[in-house]
Formats: sequence, C-alpha cells, structure tokens
Amino acid sequence: MAGADPDDCCRGAHAAAQRDEFTQATVWDACSAGIRDAIESQLDDEQASPVIIDGLPTIGKTRHATDIAFHLDVPAAILTHRYETRDEHLELAAEHQKAVVEIPTLDRDCPTRRGDHGSGWAERINDYRSRGASPTYLHYYLQDALPCMQDGDCPYLARWDAVEEADVVIGGPAHAALDRVVDGRVVIFDEDPGTAYRTEFDANQLTAAISSFLSASDSLPIDNYLGLLAVATNESMADIQETIRDELADTESIARPAAAVNDDDGHAEASTAILAHLEFGGPIVDDAVPDTYDWDDRLRERAELDYVELEDGAQVVYDHAESRVFIRRPPDLTAARAVVGLDGTPVEELWRGRLGVDDIESWRILCDDCRARYLRDVIGYTFVQTTSHVKPYSSGEYVNRRADFGLIEAVANRHETAPGVITTKSAAERLFGESPSEPFIDIQRVTDRIADVKHYGALRSSNDFTGKEVGIVLGSPHPGDRPLQITAALEGYTAVRDDEGKGTDLDYGIPDRPFLRHYREHKIAQAVLRFGRTTAATVYIHTGVLPEWLAEMVTAGPETVMIDERSEGQRGVIRALLDEAPGTAAEIAKRERVSIGEKQTRDWLKRLRSEGYVSRDDSQPYTWAADGLADAPHTARVRLPDLG
Repeated sequence: MAGADPDDCCRGAHAAAQRDEFTQATVWDACSAGIRDAIESQLDDEQASPVIIDGLPTIGKTRHATDIAFHLDVPAAILTHRYETRDEHLELAAEHQKAVVEIPTLDRDCPTRRGDHGSGWAERINDYRSRGASPTYLHYYLQDALPCMQDGDCPYLARWDAVEEADVVIGGPAHAALDRVVDGRVVIFDEDPGTAYRTEFDANQLTAAISSFLSASDSLPIDNYLGLLAVATNESMADIQETIRDELADTESIARPAAAVNDDDGHAEASTAILAHLEFGGPIVDDAVPDTYDWDDRLRERAELDYVELEDGAQVVYDHAESRVFIRRPPDLTAARAVVGLDGTPVEELWRGRLGVDDIESWRILCDDCRARYLRDVIGYTFVQTTSHVKPYSSGEYVNRRADFGLIEAVANRHETAPGVITTKSAAERLFGESPSEPFIDIQRVTDRIADVKHYGALRSSNDFTGKEVGIVLGSPHPGDRPLQITAALEGYTAVRDDEGKGTDLDYGIPDRPFLRHYREHKIAQAVLRFGRTTAATVYIHTGVLPEWLAEMVTAGPETVMIDERSEGQRGVIRALLDEAPGTAAEIAKRERVSIGEKQTRDWLKRLRSEGYVSRDDSQPYTWAADGLADAPHTARVRLPDLG
C-alpha cells in the first residue's frame, strides 16, 4: 500500500506499533496521517495521482480533514453532499484561526429561492435549475426582474467574493465544477461525489428539449427530434451532420444555459444531447478512445446502450431500451494543488470516472484483520447475521412483514431497548406505511418498539444513529439492472447479468463485481456502521450479502437464528387471549377472532406456553391465560443467539 511501512500490514498497525498499543486513538492517528500524507505527496510532486483514503465510517475522517485543511500552507476546499456534514465541518473550523467560508447555495443564500418573495418566484427558480441553468447565470440573466437583485447583488452573489479570499471553503461536490473553487486549492471530497455531475433526460424530456432547441435555431437544417434521428442514422446525410456539428461544437463547453430559460421545454444540455446523437452507433469523436476506457460494439449488442465522449469532455450514455440520455461532466481538477477523497467503502473505478482523472490511488487505513480487531475489540461491535438469503428489498416487492416484524420485536425484547432500523425506502413504506393485507398484524405495536427508521439512500455521512447501542438492517439494496449497467457504461464497462448467477452469486461479467459491490454490499456495510460508531453496538443484519471483510466478523450466523412465522389462526389466538378473558381451548376456539379449530387452538396454546407467554391452571379441561403474551413477537416465533 502506498505510503505505508512495508513491514506493517496497514497504516493502523504501523501507528499502533509506534505507541505499542492498538486503540481508537492510534487508528484515528493513522487516518489523520493518511490524509496528510496523501496531500503532501501531491504537493511535493505535481505528477502524483489523487488519493482515496479508504477508511471505515468510524475513524473520524471528517474531523481529521478539517484539522488538516486548517494546518496547510495552501488554501483548501472541503466538499460534501449533506448540509449536516458541511455544518459539522464549519463547527470544527471554529476551533481554528484561519478564515473559513461556506460556499453559497441557492437553498441557503438566495431569498428568492427560499421563498421570501413568494412561492411563484421560488418555483420559477427551481424550474430553471432543473433545466440546467446555473445559479450565477440565473442571477445575471434575470437581474432586472429577480426580487433579490433589486437592492444590489443577491446575498448568493455577494458571498462569492469572500469565497475566493478564504483560506478554507466548504461546499458540495457540484462546486468542484467551478474553477474559482478548486484552482490553486487542496480539494478534499468527504465521501463519493455520486451523481453530482450527471444530468438525466427521460424519453419525454429528451424529445421536448431537443425539439425546443432545434426549432429556435434558424441556422440549423432540422427543427425537431424526429428530424435529428433521421439525419443521425442516415449515412447519406453526412453533410448535414457536419453542419450541425460545426454550428453547435464549442470546445469551451457545449452546454448552453440560455436554452434553459428561453423556452418552457428548454434545457442547457440540449445541444450536448444533439451532438451525442450524431455520434451514437458511429465512431467516438476524432476516432480516439481514451486509454482508460474499453468500449466496443458489445455495449450496444449486449446492453442496448451507447457511449460517446464529446470534444468538451461531456460523457454521454444513451439507453436504447428506454430512450433515455445520461450526460456527465466531470470537474476539471488539473489546476487543484491536490485531490483527496474520503470513503468508507471506495470503488476506484467510480472515483476515477466521476472526478475525471486518469489514475487514482486507494490507501487503506486498516487491513481486513485490523478492521476486525478495531471494530470488535476496540469499539465493541457485535454482528449477528439473521438470514442467508439476499432479501432484495429495493422494490419492496419481496418484503416479509411477518418475519421482519417478528425480528424487530424479538430484538427489542432481548435488549430491552428500542432499536434503530435501516432498510430500503420502498421497504420502509411497505412495512410501516401500508395497511397489512392480513388480519391481526399491528403496525403501531411494532413502530412503538423502534427508535427510528432510516433508508439506505439517506445514510451517507449520517450521524443519526451515533451512540445507538442496538440496530437492525433489514434487506439488501439493489437499484435494478439498468441503473447498474448505466453506471458501468460511464466507466467503460459492459455489464450484463449472468442468468446462471442469482442471489449471492449474482454477477454482471465484470471482474471483482465493483458496481454490484458499490450498490449492494457497500451500502449494507455503510448501514451497519451507522450504529454505535465510536461506542459499542449490537447490529442484527437481515440479509445474506455482506462484504467479505464484514462477513468474517459475524459473531453469530443464520444457523443460530430461527424465525418461524405465525399463521393467521395463530395470531388470532394471541389477539383473543389478549383482548378477552382466559378460557379453555374449546372456549377460545369459538371466539370470533379465532379461525382455527379446537385441536389446533390447543396445540398452539401449548406452543405459546413452551415459549413462556401463556399459563394454564390444573383444572380439567385446562384454563389458559395470557402470561407475558403482550410482549411476545406477534407475527413470528423468533429464537436469537445467546451473545453472553
């Protein structure tokens, strides 16, 4: 690993060796040193590659990045998605003397966008932004009409002078696209920039935006989307194709912000989509394919996708199956003094493509063995895997309310506390938002036992479950084949599902499965480590797909867990005993809520007694009564392992 002592297994072990102890402090020191070394390696050598710090979510990357940024002799920019994390950086910055400025955003700094001048203006600004117009462009283009520009510059514009003068600036990953933010600075990305540089058109938006642009351009020989398709797919119209290229090509940037505000259907990237259509199915621009990519005819043949990189650096994928276009404009970081990414579960292929760099190094703070030592022995995590099944919960279709509710109640009972729950957004809605289709399933009963519910998509850098000692992760995320294929195509890969591989063996024909890991295993790891973080936590993981390094840390596996779902008749008996008086098996079987016969009722009462939730007297026939039944998981019988 770059930057580490070759005699040590990782930076964490090296730091521990210096102090002769392996503690949280030594691991945090290793993380801090890793960030600092990554920056210094690039400051000392302009040819050095950007670096990703591969550090678990529990080792203080955010704090270290802030501290280091304020001790540099050069200005720095810290960029992160969540306002919550930006505020954390700003709070940490208060401990230092250098000037720090939050990069202005419309959400926080523009009175018009905030709605101070009425919802109509706010919606108008939102509409222009959704069509690709930049905040600065909008303020100057509409300066005579914008309410926030009537008494001088809008606070959004006014704050930019302070940004350019500040020692440290804090903003979002989208700000990396601005030269005045990154030029001459050390740029630190706190977590993967994700889709910050990506624009998507669905079929309707694509048709409307292109037709709007063409109809408004008198110098172009076509005036709608169908005309463009006819020209782009007809070799005899090569002269018209060249006319369109010559008219639209702009090596500075093909994007045209005026298109976003001059027509209701306009979009700043309409011209980019037009030029891309001329190239789809033909050669890459200038017949040159970048060395880091490996596109060939397989992309269209096997995945029904096309890719092109245009002269201004825009990367475009066209989805033939759904007539969608994806445009990505990676930032130009060539003038940055250094570039460092912080990520608990990095995928180099994604970082390289999203930042638009030819090469990137990944420095691991802890090797797999030291991760286990740190998480289990130092922090005090206990991981229980409750199933060997994948539990694909992204769509919500495969959610099992009876098993999931049973698990939640059993965990709450075992630990005598309300656990936090993390699942997919669709699963959360299915479990807690939709009325059950089966009788005798009580959602309120379960939600009363939960501290809070979060979904995978809102977890990056989230601290909501910090200090929470018990957590449950329900099901695995997976966006579906198409989003994964498009992500892979942007990075130069043709991803096609292997029909023979399903579940834990799912494969898309790419070595090491980087994109599947990113969307599935890595998100599970991020979710698991949202609990506790710097304090001990027990996390129940209800899916069979874990990163290998995390799977090796599991204290108790699926073989130690039993989840036996209760039938409608069984739940009816529980409800009848809770809501009505004790009775004999015959009496209980006749109650309105009970749909099973006397023998089944008696057998079921015996099972509840063996579970410790029902008692009986010595009379003949026995009289059965609830005895702690109110605490029994009502949708499933659950056996959890004894964790000591």
